[in-house]
Amino acid sequence: MGSSFLSYLAAFMVLSLSVGVQAAIGPVTALNIVNQNISPDGFSRPAVLADGTFPGPLISGHKGDHFQITVFDHLTNQDMLTDTSIHWHGFFQKDTNWADGPAFITQCPITSGSSFDYSFQVPDQAGTFWYHSHLSTQYCDGLRGPLIVYDPHDPQAHLYDVDDESTIITLADWYHVLARKEPAGIPPVADATLINGKGRFTNGPASPVAVINVQFGKRYRMRLINMACDPNYLFSIDNHDMTIIEVDGVNSQPHTVEQIQIFAAQRYSFVLNANQRIGNYWIRAQPNSGNTSFDGGL
Repeated sequence: MGSSFLSYLAAFMVLSLSVGVQAAIGPVTALNIVNQNISPDGFSRPAVLADGTFPGPLISGHKGDHFQITVFDHLTNQDMLTDTSIHWHGFFQKDTNWADGPAFITQCPITSGSSFDYSFQVPDQAGTFWYHSHLSTQYCDGLRGPLIVYDPHDPQAHLYDVDDESTIITLADWYHVLARKEPAGIPPVADATLINGKGRFTNGPASPVAVINVQFGKRYRMRLINMACDPNYLFSIDNHDMTIIEVDGVNSQPHTVEQIQIFAAQRYSFVLNANQRIGNYWIRAQPNSGNTSFDGGL
């Protein structure tokens, strides 16, 4: 299972996620795809990363923007795929299917030492999206990240006070075995669930967990993204309801729930009202397979 904290600031257990919030890039930008060792759950292994981070950097823009993203392939680790391609998940790609990213379908893979220029318009879409490798199982080795399109005239804006880099929550399965080395024909079981790139595994070290900080009295638009290769999760925040206002890039009628079942590649925006007693509250993501215990912050 995955857990983190929601922490209340005076003026989350923890609704406090100490998230290393990175400045967003885009809509005109570049991604450098590299190999690097990381230990998001305390276990070190090589990975395939966008700009050397997991998750990859937040790419953002506004409704109507023209996204122009150059992807440079610097991969050299022969134990993993050294070619790549990037899929921009959830976009219609009208008249730009060539930029959609599925390797061997809309493009040849980008080879090591090469680059590819993706260019697409977002004239009538806004909401929560993500990007990931679309070459075989490569994104299970780390190449995945959030992509947000903001609507300057969001019809739901009156429902929340805060919507920025700090309110993005990513869920991911994490494996200690490289994707190409997993046994064929057997669905792999994740070693850890990561929330915003941090987690713990059974009998592993007490690695840091993510913390999301909120201020009492404010309403937060949380953007929840399941970047998993396989599992779905039951997501909840202790002592807090969640009011869903967007699903997969489409605004929805507000609907208040206690938990959200989110499948691989799905996205939800929900409003969190920071109206509980000041303290720390667990954020929980229970996978449908593997370790389903929260003991020790797993």
